[in-house]
Amino acid sequence: MLLHMNKKYLAFTPRSELLRLSSFGVIVGTAAGIVVVLFRFLIEYVQTELLNDADPENYESLSNLEIFLFPLIGGILLGTIFHFIPKQYRQVGVGHTLNGLKNQEAKLPFKNAITQFFGGAITIASGHSVGREGPSIHLGAATGSLIGQHFKLDYSHTQILLGCGVAAAIAASFNTPIAGVIFALEVILLDYAVLSIMPIIISAIIATLISHTVFGAANEFATTSFAITSKVEIFSITTTGIIVGVAAAIFIRSMVLVNRKSQHIPIFLRLSLAGLLTGIMALMVPEIMSLGYDTIDSALNSEFVLSTLLLIIVLKIAATTIGLGLGLPGGLIGPTLVIGALIGSAVGIITQTLIPEAAADPGLYVMIGMAAMMAATLQAPLAALMAIFELTLNANIVLPGLIAIVAASLTCSELFKQPSIFTAMSNADKKPPKQE
Repeated sequence: MLLHMNKKYLAFTPRSELLRLSSFGVIVGTAAGIVVVLFRFLIEYVQTELLNDADPENYESLSNLEIFLFPLIGGILLGTIFHFIPKQYRQVGVGHTLNGLKNQEAKLPFKNAITQFFGGAITIASGHSVGREGPSIHLGAATGSLIGQHFKLDYSHTQILLGCGVAAAIAASFNTPIAGVIFALEVILLDYAVLSIMPIIISAIIATLISHTVFGAANEFATTSFAITSKVEIFSITTTGIIVGVAAAIFIRSMVLVNRKSQHIPIFLRLSLAGLLTGIMALMVPEIMSLGYDTIDSALNSEFVLSTLLLIIVLKIAATTIGLGLGLPGGLIGPTLVIGALIGSAVGIITQTLIPEAAADPGLYVMIGMAAMMAATLQAPLAALMAIFELTLNANIVLPGLIAIVAASLTCSELFKQPSIFTAMSNADKKPPKQE
């Protein structure tokens, strides 16, 4: 209904430019919030129908045959679908969003968004080791872009609406409106102008309210208490950040390597191979399947022994880099949170064993591991810090989170010379692949 409003009035109103863009922020926030909620609802509906106990995260309860077949069938199905989709419409995700912003005057095609919506849902529901935040960002960005195109806004205004969609998507997906705003400014637009900030904030607010209406307002980890119990822990927190920084560098390099080595392989074979390999790894550790937020909960509750944590970390990195590197239309933000959480949990266990006087809540290490991995992989330290703050609603997480984020980001970017994963993948794509 909103899109049928008078285009001329909305695009050329005599009111101030900020007020006009803020009104668009309401429109984009509403539309993007609805799209992302529908995307999440589709995924959870399919998972609830397919998995035991109607639990959308309960892949561990499947039989061995089902654990193997879920990602394999998903990969084959996606490979078949993508085989018939023209190559230009297969491009999805945050990388596609950044490319559209930089090289296409912020104009994201509708058909790519459709590919992302259904392709991402199939990938996640079939148990592949990917996240929903990357697809949500693309869907939100495309919503903002398409609204800008519909009203024939110029590039500078369309890119702001694209940023509005990104912030709305993260806010609706994570229930983290401030992190959504910062991510849109820090990673997507690279701009903190007042003209951009206000409509982006408004979009995040609207999308959060829509998400609250459907999924509730509870924060994922708000019931957990975190506190540093000893100054000695500053050393172990810094160590956590350094280890996470090393893991982030391995993660980035591995994904770029898989992507470059596989570009000459036909898309059907690539995605089918991703399904086969993920199915094999899931037989060993089913915790790597799909989003993995239940695995984070298990780590917070100290349900894993150290050897199990290490095995999940290795296979989660492998499954994610293989799947996304081969071209699955999923996201990587969610897996980085899971990997970081498990690394943090492992360091927490070692710390409690070696330095009993530094025995803080194990959940502290889980949360700072999440923040550090997200920050190092995306090179988005402020967004990562704000994400864990909003997820926990606990100010005690800020100082240890900052320490771990700085250590991880510097280790990854300066010691291992790795850019953000989006930049690294973009550079990998610039190498001309052989024709399929």
